Amino acid sequence: LLAGLVLCGAGCRDSVFRPPIQDPGERKLSIQRLYDSYRDNFPEVRGVTPEELIALRAEQEVVLVDVREPKERAVSMIPGAITREQFETEKSAIGDRPVVVYCTIGYRSGEYAEKLAREGIPALNLEGSILAWVNAGQVVVDAAGAATQRVHTYGEQWALLPKDYEAVY
Repeated sequence: LLAGLVLCGAGCRDSVFRPPIQDPGERKLSIQRLYDSYRDNFPEVRGVTPEELIALRAEQEVVLVDVREPKERAVSMIPGAITREQFETEKSAIGDRPVVVYCTIGYRSGEYAEKLAREGIPALNLEGSILAWVNAGQVVVDAAGAATQRVHTYGEQWALLPKDYEAVY
């Protein structure tokens, strides 16, 4: 029985393992497909692409909220982002600034944006979240604020990073 489980485990691992996607266009398409597969869970939430977020930040001050877990944020964050916990304590002071939320791919942030909408705070969801951000050539920073090429991807399925990046999960 033990030998059978070992053999099955070896075969199962090979069937689950997928080599990293090298082509940037294919990687971006995979991220968009994953995001789109979650999109129906929060149909009322408006999305924003990394490019749209960059343009929005150039025009006005944006409240960027990272809704990931502390261990994920410890690896890297989008510069200028605050944590969900910080936002919860400061949300009465946001005024009319746009709120954009993100996570790894956009599922958890989509759910959070939906929660905020029920509270009367219109929030945009970063489509493809931190994965789309780094694939758009944008910088992430570590806990000390230094640029890093490490991203917590939550799991192997979401390890859709540019060539020089390291997935942590």
